[in-house]
Amino acid sequence: MHSQTPLQPEWQNPTLLQINREPARAYYIPFGTCEDALAHHKGTSPYYKLLNGTWKFSYYDTYIDAPNNFHDVDYCSEDWASIPVPSNWQLHGYDKPHYTNVNYPFPVNPPYVPNENPAGLYIKEFTLPTKWDGQDVFINFEGVNACFYIWLNGTFIGYSQGTHLPSEFNLTDSLVKGTNKLAIKVLKWCDGSYLEDQDFYRLSGIFRDVYLLARSPLHVRDFFVKPTLDATYTNGTLDVSVAFSAPFEGSFTASLFDADHHLVATTTCSQTQFTFDLPNVNKWTAETPYLYTLVLEHKGEYIPTQVGFRTLEVAPNGAFLVNGVAVKLKGVNRHDSHPDLGHYTPMQHMIDDLLIMKRHNINTVRTSHYPNAPEFLRLCNQYGLYVVDESDLETHGTQAAINCNILSNDPVWKDAYLERVIRMVERDKNHPCIIMWSLGNESFFGTNHIAMSEWTKNRDTSRLVHYEGTVHFRGQTAIGCEEEKVHPCVDIVSYMYASQEDLIAESEVTNDSRPYFLCEYSHAMGVGPGDLKSYWDLFYQHPRLIGGCVWEWCDHSVRQNDGNQDFFVYGGYFEEFPHDGNFCVDGLVSPDRKPHTGLKDYKYIIQPVHLEGSDLAHGLITLINRYDFLDLSTLQLEWTITKDGVIYETGIVSDLCIAPHASHTLQLGYTLPTKVDGDFFLNLSFVQKAATPWAERGYEVAFSQLELATASYLEVAVTDSLQVEEDARYITFTGDAFNYRFNKFCGSFESLQTNGVELLANCPEPSIWRAPTDNDRNIQHGWYHQMMHCATPHVYQVALVESTPEYAALQVAYALGGPSVRPLLEGTTTYKVWATGEIQVAMHADVRENFEVLPRFGLELHMPAGNEHVSYFGMGPGENYVDLCHSAYMGRFDTTVSALYEPYIKPQECGNHTKVRWATIASNTGVGLMIKGDDSFNFSALHYTSQDFTTTAMRHQLKPRKETILHIDYRQTGIGSNSCGPKLAQVHAFSEKEINFNFSIMPIWLENIPAQVAYRIRPTV
Repeated sequence: MHSQTPLQPEWQNPTLLQINREPARAYYIPFGTCEDALAHHKGTSPYYKLLNGTWKFSYYDTYIDAPNNFHDVDYCSEDWASIPVPSNWQLHGYDKPHYTNVNYPFPVNPPYVPNENPAGLYIKEFTLPTKWDGQDVFINFEGVNACFYIWLNGTFIGYSQGTHLPSEFNLTDSLVKGTNKLAIKVLKWCDGSYLEDQDFYRLSGIFRDVYLLARSPLHVRDFFVKPTLDATYTNGTLDVSVAFSAPFEGSFTASLFDADHHLVATTTCSQTQFTFDLPNVNKWTAETPYLYTLVLEHKGEYIPTQVGFRTLEVAPNGAFLVNGVAVKLKGVNRHDSHPDLGHYTPMQHMIDDLLIMKRHNINTVRTSHYPNAPEFLRLCNQYGLYVVDESDLETHGTQAAINCNILSNDPVWKDAYLERVIRMVERDKNHPCIIMWSLGNESFFGTNHIAMSEWTKNRDTSRLVHYEGTVHFRGQTAIGCEEEKVHPCVDIVSYMYASQEDLIAESEVTNDSRPYFLCEYSHAMGVGPGDLKSYWDLFYQHPRLIGGCVWEWCDHSVRQNDGNQDFFVYGGYFEEFPHDGNFCVDGLVSPDRKPHTGLKDYKYIIQPVHLEGSDLAHGLITLINRYDFLDLSTLQLEWTITKDGVIYETGIVSDLCIAPHASHTLQLGYTLPTKVDGDFFLNLSFVQKAATPWAERGYEVAFSQLELATASYLEVAVTDSLQVEEDARYITFTGDAFNYRFNKFCGSFESLQTNGVELLANCPEPSIWRAPTDNDRNIQHGWYHQMMHCATPHVYQVALVESTPEYAALQVAYALGGPSVRPLLEGTTTYKVWATGEIQVAMHADVRENFEVLPRFGLELHMPAGNEHVSYFGMGPGENYVDLCHSAYMGRFDTTVSALYEPYIKPQECGNHTKVRWATIASNTGVGLMIKGDDSFNFSALHYTSQDFTTTAMRHQLKPRKETILHIDYRQTGIGSNSCGPKLAQVHAFSEKEINFNFSIMPIWLENIPAQVAYRIRPTV
């Protein structure tokens, strides 16, 4: 039996990282035939036995309570529970999920972790196939959190740590005929937990695949394939080195197959190195992911690996080159995260992620902040994504220590750092998708990182070395940095959350030609991110700015059910401490992979077809192909002219043979309308001519819109007469089919009736508050300080200033503010009530000089229950804001109030629409209100108030109101990404000090007059 030192066991000793674990090697599965190797379905291999499934399980709050003899052959575990493997035990009723971002969930006292260290004991029985007799048998654990011990048939096999890295052990000497008993003890924490302080839910257990491999006693143990291109990027060379499990004797066969599994080259080798030369080789890129397959055959084992020929370089101007072509990295950061399975990510789950990415024009993934499951890289090779492969290393929580580099500069921890990059590089070295090795994340910077870089560069010269942490030591010489330069141990100047001003400054740097890369930017938390377009304008403008990875791909959450509904939660729900609240729900997709508005926007910002210019009078448009390797012949342009949102004319351009990075001017065969009696727009949709592995034929890859013509208003003389009555409290306006009552005390209408139908549920009020978005998390403090969330109007004066048979005008002077502070603004609103029933509203406001940014400004009104149907002409169909609008376009959209709600896990402002020209909100009989803009306006119509969103912690706690809450806004401030990024760009900030906003409200019977017709009619005398 293995014994450990009580005072410093393996799991609190940073110099003892494993016992009996096999050396790291490339990931592969041996097969029994060449055909099976090429197909690569693991289950067809006679040398592979998956142990996933139901295991016996027993959990203990502290390891000391766990039985020491559970691994004995005669130990009875019949009363133990069962647990699926792979899984995290917190998702099966043991312990609880714990979300924390930076802070360690235990005292910062490395290498020590709490004495109350929970343990999970696992038992699995298995029998071996008889055909495995005489073979060496290895067990592989692809991921176990945090450390584990393994016994087989009562014999201690070994120990390992390093959560997201594979651990392989040789079981051969401890196997028996018949039933074998495998026993595993997993501890929740170990000294390695100090190196795994990533921003995610902390979950424990065996969470990736477990399987056995049968190998010949002399077998191919490892190999390194190095495909390169010549100076013309035309011809390829494949250099391969092979390592065996013992001194090599005899021969093996190497065969290279093309993508159609046709043999390209073959050789029989008696040495452990060989080379294939291929003229006119097919090259691998994210856009053209052409894969060869190398199959090594030795003693009946056929070992396949994907091969992609590509060369990575840095140009003198700092551009990042793939096969000699400057490439921009349009990326995301991706965690392994599943709302029901935790850190276990099945194959289809990974495929679904990649399909969504490809459909949204994403070409790069950073595996934040650890190596993802090994099959993920095979999928990236196949579907075509560049990968920044990141070591399982983050020590962010050491910032609580006096010296944040207590680990990164400590030679005692050097091997622990080194091992993490070694195991990653050795596992993943043969994948063409990997363009950078990353030394980890937010681990500050020290000599241990330098050692990691030196080892990596010595092992693999074909890829760049990345680590963002070096940038924080610019100007410091203690660790070997040149003044004002990022440390030379990295090949990339990498930053997080830089502002656009930072990018401009970096583009002007002349003393550092390394590419500049935003490994994290545009924090996608809640509504947003809202500032992506400005970044990409700069990326495209400057060669050295090579792109970046949005933080992050998915919202991290654990799905719960309260007996009535499923819902997603965030930090604190399980009463864990410490926690970081909803900072984990910061993804471009929801936990169940529904794209948020931010991802939809990202797609169109990085789309491969860019509209550079136009001459609409002659039907000319100029397009830029922003693909790096594909021409546009795979796409066709389907153009549509709409009039008031209805199709007016269509056409197709099938021949788009525009070379990569080239531009071309097309002439479209449309005819401009001779009579401008509507709003005309030209929509350009670029769709796939044929299906691809990630999208169907006809899928829209890119889209642009141009405005062709806008109709003038039609002034119609009013012939009806208006009756006005006034008393001490009310002013009443009566026309042929309406009756309005204005409350002078409130300074607002309290009733709008048309033919006896009431259209108001309250008195409309000026509104400046929006429920803070996650990206308002910093600026909202100023909003609360100024009591904006509880600001109410104080009416100074109401005066009926004009009354004629055709119209009457009244004016309201008011201030808007909250308790304990000076009013935020003072304003005058003029209501001009026409005998037709239309109310023209002119809102003027002067904002207090010392206040920087308003959330919004406009009018909030509530309509009675039943007003569910919404039509509008403006930006849609999805929600949009001034800086989050690139997936939206001008059109007519018919929807419902319920459908306009965006279900963010933490309730916040949502559902806004910009550039709206008119909107109707009506009952199912077609009776309702119409809003008409003199120019354009923002609007939302929801079953929730801003206060509902503000005061509700989680989405499932929201209770929809029966009423419709309508916001008619002059403007909202932008969204940005200030939840973890720079301050909102001034161009998007609502900082105007004088506001003038004109629009109209009128009852409408949609069965009597179409909305687009009513919109154009303007009353006049």
